[in-house]
Amino acid sequence: MDKEKEYKKYRKYNKIVSLPDEIKKELDIMLSDTSNTYMEISDWLKDKGFDISKSTVGRYALETHKLSTKLLEARTQVNELIKLAKESNDSENITEGAMQIATVKLTEKIAYLDEEIEDMDASDAIKLITSISRTKAYKDKIYAKLKSEYEEAYNNFKTAISEELKSYPDILDKLMKITDNTMSKL
Repeated sequence: MDKEKEYKKYRKYNKIVSLPDEIKKELDIMLSDTSNTYMEISDWLKDKGFDISKSTVGRYALETHKLSTKLLEARTQVNELIKLAKESNDSENITEGAMQIATVKLTEKIAYLDEEIEDMDASDAIKLITSISRTKAYKDKIYAKLKSEYEEAYNNFKTAISEELKSYPDILDKLMKITDNTMSKL
């Protein structure tokens, strides 16, 4: 079992990671040019003194493509969240958007959990669960506070309107119905 675990860890490692930075930069440039084949890149690396197969080059290309795709997705999500923050001063929507992004990322992690569960430390799992619980508790606390503030404002409004319009019972009744209807939607 230990040998199997070591083998899995070894397979995740790519020889290209250990190349000098200047060679990796050139390699990345060559990979970005789709006219270069993995075999040509492998031959170029061999000419530079690095015995790296075309399969290793291909795996590295896939890994870097996956990483760049994830980075682009993350950047897009953050830009959308920033746009929402600029357009709206509604902290509830901003918080909800951030939680949705976090939920998607956590769901992705859970989907790949089978591969990583053996390496996950129990304390890390507990920290993650605790963090999610705290976030939920904080969200519930904010909602309860907002609800209380809405209700207080609602009652203050009704009292003030009742005083101002007590000599106009028909208008007061219509305004109270509109106010009650509005409050029920919050």
